[in-house]
Amino acid sequence: MKKAFILFVFASAFTACSQTASEDNSEFGRYGDTTFSAEGALMASELPTALEGKDSLRTVIKGEVTAACQAKGCWMSMDVGQEEAMTVTFVNYGFFVPKNSAGHEAIISGVAFRDTTSVAMLQEYAKDAEKSEEEISAITQPKFELKFIADGVIMN
Repeated sequence: MKKAFILFVFASAFTACSQTASEDNSEFGRYGDTTFSAEGALMASELPTALEGKDSLRTVIKGEVTAACQAKGCWMSMDVGQEEAMTVTFVNYGFFVPKNSAGHEAIISGVAFRDTTSVAMLQEYAKDAEKSEEEISAITQPKFELKFIADGVIMN
């Protein structure tokens, strides 16, 4: 059931991000359910250790956004240290973040887990991030990586 839900979320991301945004999504603030407390949030670099030995972890994370979907803002990446990035998507794609989020700090609430990202999805993320055709075609292997489904985001 969990894998079916995750598959549904990423299939929705593929569809949502391939559409062109009709409005400029450049305001920073609160997105989704932001009733969570940011007090005691884990630093993003602490997440891999906190997740060890667990299938998933409901938590609040604070870190720097390194990239965002340039089509709609329907996903973002956060640096979690040790040259690892975490892909963040949003519950039911009920909200998006600003396309110019890279370099800004975000506090996110939701569920962290590790899962395999297919080659097709990795290539779609690369397209959304406006990578070159050469970089996109170089993606030939799926990747087991850290992911996060956020139900709320506070963007600074």
